Amino acid sequence: MRKWSITAGVLGLILATVTGISLADKNEDTIKKVMKIAMKGGLTKKVSAGKADEKQKLELVALFKELAAATPPKGELADWKTKTGALVTASEAAAEGKAGAGPQLKSAANCKACHDAHKGEK
Repeated sequence: MRKWSITAGVLGLILATVTGISLADKNEDTIKKVMKIAMKGGLTKKVSAGKADEKQKLELVALFKELAAATPPKGELADWKTKTGALVTASEAAAEGKAGAGPQLKSAANCKACHDAHKGEK
């Protein structure tokens, strides 16, 4: 009976470790995907300049919502929520065609401010 308890405990620890690693990888993959498409891929710039079609605008909103749901590799979670929340709000305004949304999105997409506070070491 004791062997089963020890075995179950060890299996539980292994499962918790693997699940934690899996969630961390998913989180990192989400951030990398958003950076690749929205930032480096130029989607944010295209939307903020008013040159994107409706599908691209909605794609940007979805990407920024995914980013906001992720956990930052470092830094304060509250600050992450503030910065990513500003991206979501600005991209939604741009998708709706609101006046001043382009400059608002451009301001919210401040790479350096976010990277200084939240980018992990690699």
